[in-house]
Amino acid sequence: MVLKLEGITKSYKNLKVLHGIDLTIDKGQLVSIIGPSGAGKTTLLKIIAGLEKADSGNVINTTGHRAILVFQDYLLFPMMNVYENIAFGLKAARIDKSAISKRVKSILDSFSLLDKIRAYPAELSAGQKQRACIARAMVLEPEMLLLDEPFANLDKNLKLEMAEFIRSKQQEYGTAALLVTHDQQEAFMISDRIGIMIDGRLIQYGTAGNIYGRPVSIEAASFLGHVNIIPEKLRQSMFQGVLLDGGKAYARAESFRIEKDPAGNAVVMAVVFTGRFIIYRVLIEDWICTVYRLEGGIETGDKVRISIIA
Repeated sequence: MVLKLEGITKSYKNLKVLHGIDLTIDKGQLVSIIGPSGAGKTTLLKIIAGLEKADSGNVINTTGHRAILVFQDYLLFPMMNVYENIAFGLKAARIDKSAISKRVKSILDSFSLLDKIRAYPAELSAGQKQRACIARAMVLEPEMLLLDEPFANLDKNLKLEMAEFIRSKQQEYGTAALLVTHDQQEAFMISDRIGIMIDGRLIQYGTAGNIYGRPVSIEAASFLGHVNIIPEKLRQSMFQGVLLDGGKAYARAESFRIEKDPAGNAVVMAVVFTGRFIIYRVLIEDWICTVYRLEGGIETGDKVRISIIA
């Protein structure tokens, strides 16, 4: 274990931001906390980094070293070149000059930035700035790295590339990492464990497969995508075996199978092509169900048969 949080709470005046957060991160793990803006994710990072103080609860850091926080806005020193930026923390620690040079050049090579060693931040692309920020943290050989929305300033294609890059370097250096983001795709791609935080509460924490396939509630499932609340009469007659939350039955939009069938039990009311998949709005009796499907061939007005994918 590298980090353990026990009952962390935080309020600003009369607004409670964190409600009893419990979390454990093991050595070498990459953990992502996902949630909407204002959920308390960044506040939690600041408490772990020691930049904020919790109102109650315990932050147990077993390494004896403070975690290093990398902000989303890069915060490279504009009047220093890449070498000077990366070396800054090592110089502050009064490490020998020749050792600094060796460590900085080694990590710049690992982060594919050696050719930018004399460049200034204004001369770097967004992706290069992000890599330089992470390299500046990693050169200090931290046991724990905290990343605040690391993909926020990158375009979509670069986000995917950077997510894979962060994961590869985190594994290469064996550093535990806690990443907060609202971008689910990147979190699912790279995380050992994921937590869903909503309104200052960690409502579910587990592996990606567990979070997606076995949500603890409709609220947790809905954060990850569209959820259909199934009327009880249809659940009993057509959709047995769906997820339950108290007295409500529900299923994700991608959990349904639809097939064109003139004698089908439903009719397609609308078809929306998103590029990655097709959204079907399907009327069953007096209930409209949303279905995601990769294949086309079904049009508005078609009769279809709808069922749950086993």
